[in-house]
Amino acid sequence: MSLRPRSGEQVPPLTAQIARASNPGGTAAMWVRDRLDGLWRDEDFADWYPRDGRPGLSPAQLATVCVL
Repeated sequence: MSLRPRSGEQVPPLTAQIARASNPGGTAAMWVRDRLDGLWRDEDFADWYPRDGRPGLSPAQLATVCVL
């Protein structure tokens, strides 16, 4: 597997608007995203992946999921 960095992906504005409208108090996932977004970047893990091969999963997203 190789790493194709995808850091900086944002939640689409309409998705964020609908999520906030349907959950005014927020959810655990929204709380984590709001506070931990940007804590890890795919580029931080680039040395762990070979340069060629099938694209791997985003390590920054995997690190966030591990915190959950």
